[in-house]
This record gives sequence, structure tokens and C-alpha cells, in this order.
Amino acid sequence: MIKNILFDMGGVIFQQDTAEAFRRFRQAGIDPDIYMGEYGQKGFFLDVETGRIDADEFCRQMARAVGRESVSHDEAMHCWLGFIRGVEQSRLDRLAELRRHYHLCLLTNTNPFIMEYTRSSRFSPAGKPISDYFDSLFCSYEMKRYKPNSDFFSYALQADGMRPDECIFIDDSAKNIGAAEAVGIRGLHVDTNADWTAPLAQLLEADV
Repeated sequence: MIKNILFDMGGVIFQQDTAEAFRRFRQAGIDPDIYMGEYGQKGFFLDVETGRIDADEFCRQMARAVGRESVSHDEAMHCWLGFIRGVEQSRLDRLAELRRHYHLCLLTNTNPFIMEYTRSSRFSPAGKPISDYFDSLFCSYEMKRYKPNSDFFSYALQADGMRPDECIFIDDSAKNIGAAEAVGIRGLHVDTNADWTAPLAQLLEADV
């Protein structure tokens, strides 16, 4: 029986706009194709998402990459926030409803810039941070683990005392879904920015 619902963040919880983020990084002098791709981040972009470097060091390395003396925290954050097109309150309301009956976790590859924003009142139209909609937040840069590595999922399962056969994981990456299913978690693959409420409801109804 399903007791835990696990969610990716970008393209699942918030509407993702990769093109806008790439535009902002290019405007700042970074070629995003070097550091970000279909299979994840590279270089110091990967380092900040796996917790090898912090936000300040990311800014220093970004400055070196663009040949400038410095890059401010706000400038780097502006680039990263290009990924967030918007957040639908109706989707967040659905999370709040689900949380009344299930244990909800966020499992995301992310960085301190994105999370500084999502953990603030600016995140939702209702003025609530993302933490108000989940029981636990598992963020790659804090865990020092990165999807689709299996230890990312194993860490979250152990931390919250969850059995894999009692979990559903929702992600827009087929590779991440495959990794979750390899450790026994049921996967729900959705298109980026698609509404997952109906297919999730079908799975939960079938589980009753």
C-alpha cells in the first residue's frame, strides 16, 4: 500500500523554463551548453549541485569562467531562477490535500540559489515556502548525492524510514524513474511541466 509520495521539483512542482535560464547565463557570459545538458550538470555547475562547493565559490568560479573580477550572488541567482517560469497554486493545493493522507517528500537535484528562493515566501502565490507543502526536502547539494545514483534514493528512504514498495516517485526524467524503480520504488514518469494530478490519482485509486 502506498504511504509515501516522492516528487522531483523542476518541471514537476514548478513550471520549468530551461531556455530562459540558458538565455540569462549566456547574457552573463557563460555558455550553458558546456555546463548543462541532457544528462545533468558538469564542472562547477555539478559541483554546486552536489555540495562540493558552496554558493560563494560558485560565484568565484563563474567570474573566472567569464573573465571578470567578480560575479555577485544576486547575478548568479538571477541566472538560476530563469529555470522557474512559475508555480501553479492549484498544484500546490493538491500537494496540501495529499499531505493529509500521505507522507510527501521532495527529491531534487538542485543548488543553494534555487532553494533560497523556493524556501522563501516568494515561492508560491499564497506566500508560502516550498517546505509548507512537504514533510521532508531531500536536496542534492545538502545530501551530497545526485540523481540518478541509487544512493540518492537509498538515503531518502533510510532517513524517513520509508519502505520502497510503499512509495511512488514522480519525475520528468526517465533516467531518474529507472533509478528509483531499480531500488523498488514505483515510478510515475511525466512530461516536463505536465499536470501529474490525474495519473497520480489513478495510481492511488488502483492501490486502494
